[in-house]
Amino acid sequence: MDKIIRNSVIQGHIDAPASKSMTIRALAAASLSPGESIISDYSTCDDALAALDIIKALGSEINKNEKIIKVIGGKIHNIGKDSSTSSRMTLNCRESAFCLRLFSAIASVYALAFELVAEKSLLQRRTKYIDDVLIELGAECITNNGYPPIKIQGHLIGGNIKLDGSNSSQFLSGLLFSLPLAKNDSTIEVTNLKSKPYIDLTMDVLSKFGIEIQNENYELFKIKGEQSYSPANLKIEGDWSCASNFLVAGAINGEIEIGNLRLDSLQGDKAIIDLLSDIGAEVTPSDNTIKVCSKELRQFEFDAGDRPDLVPILTVLGCFCEGESIISDISRLTGKESSRAEIIAKELNSLGAKIKLDEDCLRIEKSLLHGGNVNSHGDHRIAMALAVAGLSVSETVIIENVECVSKSYPDFWEDFEKVTQ
Repeated sequence: MDKIIRNSVIQGHIDAPASKSMTIRALAAASLSPGESIISDYSTCDDALAALDIIKALGSEINKNEKIIKVIGGKIHNIGKDSSTSSRMTLNCRESAFCLRLFSAIASVYALAFELVAEKSLLQRRTKYIDDVLIELGAECITNNGYPPIKIQGHLIGGNIKLDGSNSSQFLSGLLFSLPLAKNDSTIEVTNLKSKPYIDLTMDVLSKFGIEIQNENYELFKIKGEQSYSPANLKIEGDWSCASNFLVAGAINGEIEIGNLRLDSLQGDKAIIDLLSDIGAEVTPSDNTIKVCSKELRQFEFDAGDRPDLVPILTVLGCFCEGESIISDISRLTGKESSRAEIIAKELNSLGAKIKLDEDCLRIEKSLLHGGNVNSHGDHRIAMALAVAGLSVSETVIIENVECVSKSYPDFWEDFEKVTQ
């Protein structure tokens, strides 16, 4: 599906969608908790729905309406010790890399045989060291030459491992979910960890479900074995990653007010409001609502190591800032739905932007963009960023393959039209 974007001043109020990351973590924790947990105001994006299907396959009982999901979990404690690899249970992660990495670790706790399958772009993304680590911790694990599907047979028994965190924190999150249920105590020694705020989010959700883990400066995690999850009631907060697109749009051309954003959130992409304020935008926070008004914007430098999801929309922002803006530590973006830094630069350059990919950084000069056809390449964050860019182009911009926004923000286009009419 294509979308036509016309020049428009952004104005109005919307509420941020529920956090995808927090919803998936809450569902995973609830599935491991004996008894009933209640998750309210949850995300209905594609990745969250994949997680919901996975915990159903793992034995959780689900009752839901538009506002809440009731999860009766803890079925792990009723599973026997014998299983056959000839009757593997399929866990469909769809296109969610987080589900693949999170639930590969969680599945290894069960005394059953699983096959985690993937779809579309996720089939081309490497599983890195998942098999080696799970084998070292006592499970059986086979990948398709380093790619999905992943075949797993538990039980995880725990132990002491080393983990390279330079590519992703998602598998580390999976181990933090699973190792508290292992027979033995465990330690995880981590080097070069990226996306630390996502680990903060993992630790926060785990603590709400009764799990205790010692975090020593994100370099060593100490995990007691044979812990038990406890049911919890959890309200999902708004998603700062998704909201960042509209916040930047307000800073570039108009004004926007976004509700359902916790100012004390652990989400790393909350950094967007400090950045916008620093470069000259008018930013007014109040009562879980952020208002951003456009002003003349200065160039910026931003280290994306802990906040890679902001790169597409910040690349757009750089096109409207005086001077040269620099986004550094972008090497990890080659492992996303697309080669995210390369693609956003290519598509914006086709509209007249002046963007250079320089080793591990993007260099962006203020640019006068023109109309044209661009492609999301099936990447939800690129589709949303290109929509924001199109608002400040005098000619029409046509974005191809825009349905991919459902991966994180199913109502994006509906909200977009609310504030651009």
